[in-house]
This record gives sequence, C-alpha cells and structure tokens, in this order.
Amino acid sequence: MKNNNIYIRALIAIGGLPFCLLTILLFAACSNDNYSDLQLTGDCAVKSLVLNDKYEGNVDPATRTIKVKVPVDFKDKSAMKITSLNISDGTKSNIALGDIVDFTNAKVIHITKGDLYLDWTVNVKNDEAKIKSFIINDTYKASINEEDHTITAFLPATVDIKKAIPTIIYSEDANISPLSGVQTDFTEPITYTVTDNTATATYVATIKTVSAPEAIFLGSAKATTMDELVPEEKEACKWMLANIENSMFVSWDELKAGNVDLSKCKVIWWHWQNQPSETIGDFESAATSTAMGAINILTDYYKNGGGFILSRAAVNFAAELGAIKDKRCANNCWGANDDGGDVISAGNEWGFLMEDANHPLWKNMILKDGGIKTTDAGYTISNCTSQWGMWGDYDNEGGDYSVGHNKWTNLTGGRILGHGGDGAISVWEAPSANGTFGKGGIICFGSGCFDWWSPTAYTSHYHDNVGIMTSNAFNYLMK
Repeated sequence: MKNNNIYIRALIAIGGLPFCLLTILLFAACSNDNYSDLQLTGDCAVKSLVLNDKYEGNVDPATRTIKVKVPVDFKDKSAMKITSLNISDGTKSNIALGDIVDFTNAKVIHITKGDLYLDWTVNVKNDEAKIKSFIINDTYKASINEEDHTITAFLPATVDIKKAIPTIIYSEDANISPLSGVQTDFTEPITYTVTDNTATATYVATIKTVSAPEAIFLGSAKATTMDELVPEEKEACKWMLANIENSMFVSWDELKAGNVDLSKCKVIWWHWQNQPSETIGDFESAATSTAMGAINILTDYYKNGGGFILSRAAVNFAAELGAIKDKRCANNCWGANDDGGDVISAGNEWGFLMEDANHPLWKNMILKDGGIKTTDAGYTISNCTSQWGMWGDYDNEGGDYSVGHNKWTNLTGGRILGHGGDGAISVWEAPSANGTFGKGGIICFGSGCFDWWSPTAYTSHYHDNVGIMTSNAFNYLMK
C-alpha cells in the first residue's frame, strides 16, 4: 500500500465518518498493492556486552536488562569503555564499540532495525556483601550496626531462643552462611558470612531476652500472649516489636501480678480495640478487668516519669491517671468492629489535619492537600473513634472552631495535635506528672484513622503514615 499511509492518516483525522464507511475506505486504500514501507522483520537484541575488556554483562532477555558486576572497590563507573557489543544482525545502536560511557547510573542502549526498536537497560553494580534485614520468628526485628557488623535483637523472655528462626535479607547476588530461614540456637552469638565475588563480610548476631523492657505493648484483657490479640491490636503490636528496640508484649495478668520489671520502661502503649466510652464511669466499668486492676502500678509508673501512648478506646485512661483535668473524657466516640466498615475508594483517602505542623509527632509525614492521610484505596477501616466534638463545654460559638479549641485547652490542660475538618480534636497530648510536655507525657490517638489492620487487600502508601507517627511518638516520649 505504498503512499496509502497518507490516505489512512487523513481518514483517521476525519472523526465524523461512520465506522462502516471508514472501514470500506481503508480497505480500498490498501487494495492498490501488497507492500508496506514499514520494516517489521528481525529482532533488536543485545546478545553480549563487555566493559573495560574484563567486565561481562549478564543479559536477561525477559526483562531486557544487562547487569555488569565490578569489584567491591571499583569506583570509576563514570568512564567505562565499550570493548565488546554483540547485537542482532542488521541493527543499529545508540552506543557503539569503543565509546566511553558514564555508567554511574543506569544507561539505556537503544537498538533499532528498520521501524522496530527495543531499549535495554544497563546497570553496573559493585560486588556487595551486606545483611539488610534480620527478623526473628517473623516478628522481632534486629538492629544492624553496619560499622562494626553486629546484629542485635531483643526478644521477650517467653520466646525460646534455642529454636529461633531468622529471616534474613541480604545483597541480591550474594550467598550467606548459615542460611536464612533455618531454626537456630542463639544462646551464644552466631557469626554470619556473606560473600559476593570480591566482597566478603561477617556479622555477629546476638539475641537477648528482655526482662526489663524499654517499651511495652498492652492489648485486650483476655490476651495472655500476643497471638491472642484481636487482629487490630496484633498488627499494631507486631509493628512495635519489629520497629521499637527492646520492646515486648505484656499481658494485663503479668502486669497486675507485678511480674514485669518497669525500671527501664519509658513508654507503655495501650491500643485497645473496644467500644469507646464518653464518661469516666463507663470507661472504668469497661476496663475493670484490665487497667483498673493495675491502676496503682501504672499510676506509680506515670508519677515516676513513665510515658504512655493511648489509642482507640484507651485514650480516656489519661483522665484516669489525672493527666487530664477533672477526669474529662472524649465526648464523641463510636465503633469497634474489626471485620467490617467503610472501604476506602481511590481519591477519597481518610485523614485529618495537623494543629501544629512543626510538632515532632508529624516529622516525615506523607502529606496530601496539606493534611495527613492514613488509608489507601481498598482499605477497610473499622473507624473506632474517640475524639472531642466542638459542642457543650467546647462549643465553637458560630463555627470558628479555634474558639472551642481554646476552651478545650483551658479545661483539660492538654495540647491539641490534630483535628478533623469540623474541628473535632482527634489527636492530642497530656502532660507528664511534672506538668511538662514530651518525655514522660501521654500521646492520645483518638482518630478513627489511626487504624492498623484491614481485612481487605490494599497497596500501602498513605497508610505508612500510621507507623511513621507512632515511631515519632515513641521518640518524642523517650527522649
């Protein structure tokens, strides 16, 4: 159909033609001959690549990538010579034999043949032997000191470290010994060796049991082990054990029995998936078998400088400790269903607004439209909420919620950290026993958006904010 490609382009441009007429015209335009100007035969492959006469690339046709490994101490990637390049017959390349190329970052080789082309991405990587992640029993995350090549993990005393299973992530081309995923006796330190051609590293892994933790997670009253927590609480607890060093789960029974050494504990986190309460009496009634049974222990802990993170139905424990004036409680509470709730749609992610964007709690937040979003498309949120509505004693008087915020601050002695679009106070802090904010104080997450577990699948983006703000809370209260 020589020259008829001009006719085809013209016909496509005529948007108003009926489809049937357009089809007839196209066939008529193509009927003059049986040939095309398009050259569609052959492939556009890179078969082999060698740099600097010695570094041969590993060609992966499936992903059209070429990985070239260089020694661990090789530094001059910015000027590497193409000393061998084998490409498909009859093709052309934007990079030629003998060229000096900067491979500091990934480089694309563009191969063409007639009207066909393929791009091949070249990555030059140094040999590397690193352990990047070390997690015991899929729960307890070890800290890795890359300077002295040590690995340290803190596990509760109830975990049998003679039968611990490490999951290890290490450099992609390396080998490791002993292997990841193998049951190991950690009563003595274990040496791990990682090798990748010219790179070799040894790490000494030490697993310690914790009798005096620096951070504690408390959950449901009936849970005697972490595995007995409801899904929402369990997900939060797993995050803490994997991210907060020297932390452990403690049951209420252990706490009430006085079996927990709180001498080194800096923060206790009570994340309670329960129907929230709007009065101190209802809170005490709901918590009789939990917090009320350990109130003396926890009050002494607070008076001695211990801090708290309280979330969901637990936020009103700040009033029980006397950290909120007159034992005032959140007045706008609902929800506690783990299995159901609203399914978040794309573009309608839930979140809240920061009262003070410079507060340490909001460090490194992923923001959208100036606010903090905590859910993603497909996430099912139980929306368990304990917040302060701007009415009654905190009436905003005509719609300016800053008026209600000032009233709340004066009446409670707390500090507002986050609020909804209607001004409802959803994240706040109470002072320490000595009256100062920060170390030894209390962070309260009453927002329904402070949600850890979804029964439906989702791709995490904004939900990462939940972990970031919790990590910030630990840092803020521990320093």
